[in-house]
Amino acid sequence: MNRTTEAESCTPPAAVQSKSTRPASGTQPFGLRALWLHFANDLEVRRLAKLHLRILRKQDALNQFINERQKIMNRCIRRMRRANGKN
Repeated sequence: MNRTTEAESCTPPAAVQSKSTRPASGTQPFGLRALWLHFANDLEVRRLAKLHLRILRKQDALNQFINERQKIMNRCIRRMRRANGKN
């Protein structure tokens, strides 16, 4: 039986790999400035793209929660000041 390592099974043969998803010099794919990113294969770049979108969605949801909390805090602060006679 022919055994392959995890790295070999994830990487297609060199003839199949395309260079189209490789970042051009000077660009910052996914907002990352990392040297290791230039060594990612196509499968890893596609996975990074999916993860990047998930991270952006989660950050947006978190920002919405923080904004809602801020509005509630401001309303409560105004009530507190009115209750203390400080308009």
